[in-house]
Amino acid sequence: MYGLSVAESHSRVRAYAVNSNQASSMQIRPGTWEDPDNGSGSEYDEDDEGEENDWGHESDWEEEIDASATNNVDKSTINTYEEDLVKEVEQLLGPEERAILQQNVKPNLGKISTAKWSPLHTLALSGQIPFMDKLLENGLDIDTVDRDGLTALHKAIIGKKEAVISHLLRKGADPHVKARDGATPLHYAVHVGAIQTVKLLIKYKVDVNVADNEGWTPLHVAIQSRNRFIAKVLLVNGADKNRRTKDGRTPMDLNFCYGKDFKSFDLAKLLKIMPANRDF
Repeated sequence: MYGLSVAESHSRVRAYAVNSNQASSMQIRPGTWEDPDNGSGSEYDEDDEGEENDWGHESDWEEEIDASATNNVDKSTINTYEEDLVKEVEQLLGPEERAILQQNVKPNLGKISTAKWSPLHTLALSGQIPFMDKLLENGLDIDTVDRDGLTALHKAIIGKKEAVISHLLRKGADPHVKARDGATPLHYAVHVGAIQTVKLLIKYKVDVNVADNEGWTPLHVAIQSRNRFIAKVLLVNGADKNRRTKDGRTPMDLNFCYGKDFKSFDLAKLLKIMPANRDF
């Protein structure tokens, strides 16, 4: 119709984008992972680092490459591609579809949101940072919650979307916000074993002793998940090892509920040798 199909046009733009991106690889890319060790104050053993980084914690670096490459394409190339795409799609649309498109020149947040499905949350989980920014520019609250009280930051942490987490925090997302069950972003970072996110949140001055509705602190969650590395980071940064849940259990109580295995003794040693109170 216009020489190239939509798929072929998009393929050529992406190929051009990747080549352009390689030529400008030294530029700082927006929406990348923020180094949490820069001033985070997390003093854990360097020999733990190798084990920590080998947990299969997926990065969304690969997902960013396409978006970053497209951002580096010459503007005239993008404009030409967009003009051709608009013309081609307009010929494919029916009258009703054209009418809907004309009514929604800007994002219609009311029509693309439900109590369960927030577009910002969906985009956060899929790593679509440019489209997230577009929604925020159109007035969507960065801390909007779903019916469970979860924000986009909660969702990005659950999905281990590192670059999205950093981007949301830089954009002003509240790292202290609680879901309906009282769980904070730090609870969820511990829950999914994301040690780098734990350290990043600590850098943003979150309360390491914050409790959910059942009195569980992030340290309780770390001990429940048998995660020595995260437990140590929390303890070094002031986590209270004597804090009790609403039903009276300390982190040590939870630890020994697993029985007499090596991990129980390993965590018990960690809990015992760390000072009960540290001045930060």
